[in-house]
Amino acid sequence: MSLKNKKLILFFSLLLIAGYVIIGISIYEYTHKYAEDQNKKKLDQLLLNQEALHSYLEDHLKPVIYKLKEENKLYNDFFDPKVLSFTYIARGIHQQLNVLRDEHNITRIYYKLATDNPRNSLNSASADERNLLQYFRMNPDVKEYSSIIKENNQNYIYYAMPVQPNKDSCMKCHSTSDKAPRELVEQYGDKAGFGEKVGNIRAIISLKMPFDDELSEANRIFYLIMGMFTLFLFMLFGIVLFFIRKLDYKQHIIEEKNKYLSILAERDGLTNVYNRRSFDTDLANRIDNPTLTLVIFDIDYFKNINDTYGHQAGDDILISLTSLIRTNLREEDQLYRIGGEEFAILTYKENIEDAEQLVARLIEKVSHYDFNISQHIHISAGIAQQSNGNSPLDLFKRADDALYRAKEEGRNCYRVG
Repeated sequence: MSLKNKKLILFFSLLLIAGYVIIGISIYEYTHKYAEDQNKKKLDQLLLNQEALHSYLEDHLKPVIYKLKEENKLYNDFFDPKVLSFTYIARGIHQQLNVLRDEHNITRIYYKLATDNPRNSLNSASADERNLLQYFRMNPDVKEYSSIIKENNQNYIYYAMPVQPNKDSCMKCHSTSDKAPRELVEQYGDKAGFGEKVGNIRAIISLKMPFDDELSEANRIFYLIMGMFTLFLFMLFGIVLFFIRKLDYKQHIIEEKNKYLSILAERDGLTNVYNRRSFDTDLANRIDNPTLTLVIFDIDYFKNINDTYGHQAGDDILISLTSLIRTNLREEDQLYRIGGEEFAILTYKENIEDAEQLVARLIEKVSHYDFNISQHIHISAGIAQQSNGNSPLDLFKRADDALYRAKEEGRNCYRVG
């Protein structure tokens, strides 16, 4: 796989992971917020019941009791918390509710009317509840407080809200002991629960609602959604990976074809040495090197060989010749086929004598090589070394002229241009 496509897969993977994390966090927060809202609805319903109970007691039940007292149908000092104390009635209702919840294996609801001036010690506010009560008194516009807590490995939503401020009807039992019914004072004494004023927030409703059922449902929905989302992402990643691999394979085929076309453009199709196009390019690129040496050689009487033995034999001789020459050159030397039976060598030599030794050795190797025909094969060569800032054309002409002289002066030899 190409580096570009590997980077693409890495980028896409990181993008998927980032998206997975962000969406996962969002879904988690949404499902748990939904669970919290559902639990809060239960709390709101419960609190509405409390508010309705308080209103009924203050606005309907107590006026009836007081009217009966005024009409002397009920003695004036009558007091029974079962019908006149909101806190007593509310606590009793929730105690009965928790008994029913126990019978149905449902976690109990913690309920308390918490105050810092309790008539019954059961309603005495804890330190936290006392702080909340004071907070509500100082901030009458704040109507509720909630938080998620954990107790005994169970999750709860804790909720607090202030009860309605004291009304005139509350003062009969909560202002001073001398105004309170005698039976109330006898039951609770003349200190506890008194000293209240109209408009004061006497207590808070303190609730702890079990939250585990809603959390379990929220987690179930979260894992279900994330499972489906994970499966979708794996499928998406698989599809993308499939198409990237397919694209990579096509790119590989194109690259291989381009390499092949590049080889065809740079090399001779018969001998696989560099062609005239490559020669012209390399000569131009290396011309500024003062040690650049150009050797041009061709096969003597090659036309006669083709006419006598056929073109296939001629091709075989060209292939064998290039193989022989290449094995006798250094790795940095380059061999080119620049014409039918004409070749060139670009090499670097410190002096012309070194070039002459190379060419002489090549001529000898060729003359002693068996080309599988009865006719003796040999080559002629021309040598030219860069001097006086020759241009590529100048250097080539010098080597070509030297080759021409070698042909004129007997062949199977070299001349220096």
